[in-house]
Amino acid sequence: MIRLRHWLFDLDDTLYPASTGLFGHVSARITRRIAGVLGVSEADARIVQRGLWRKYGTSLRGLQVEHGVDPEPFLADVHDVPVEEILAPDSELHELLARLPGERHIFTNGPSEFAHRVMRRLGVDPLFTRVFDIRHAEFVPKPDPLPYRRAMSALGAPAESIVLIDDSPQNIAQARALGWWTVWLRSPRSLAGGSTGQSIALHEESGDTAGPHVTIDRLADLESALGDHFGRGGAP
Repeated sequence: MIRLRHWLFDLDDTLYPASTGLFGHVSARITRRIAGVLGVSEADARIVQRGLWRKYGTSLRGLQVEHGVDPEPFLADVHDVPVEEILAPDSELHELLARLPGERHIFTNGPSEFAHRVMRRLGVDPLFTRVFDIRHAEFVPKPDPLPYRRAMSALGAPAESIVLIDDSPQNIAQARALGWWTVWLRSPRSLAGGSTGQSIALHEESGDTAGPHVTIDRLADLESALGDHFGRGGAP
């Protein structure tokens, strides 16, 4: 029996709660950046932003493809947000992560330097082995299969030993399609998952294989949900 040995955590609105509003600061800076690049109002930029996200997985990817935007200045600008003022050390998160068997990794559509800022502020940076960021797949984001395949290749692990914990239904569906084990962090305040949560709930009810193996409402519920799924005492 293959055990779950690689725990890949999405960063934004997953490793830290959506209720902190941190990613809202990033999103607002993305809107302003798009407005500046395209010379449109912020109201129009928000419409463009959402459309690019739906089509390409990230606004950045859409701007690269459709407008030739240089990704590095974009990433530096939109992630220039007050992480240290918004987040705080989280001892309960540290204890939860430390108890998971195997290795922990970050799997994010953001840059690694932002991921490390977040992890350092939460007090969990030493617990993570690798960060698979947007550069790891040459700026191709989740839910495109490429970053998943590159992460799997880098880990040298079979698909069924990898777990994805993510707030985005689309990201979860892709992981499930590739044979990963999946945990959907369902949050109405998540910018990626809040507006599409009903769709993945329907997948679960219908038994659709694109749905998650487990659904949780808080990261703190992860161990309990795993226990319910595998049976108490049955290690994943």
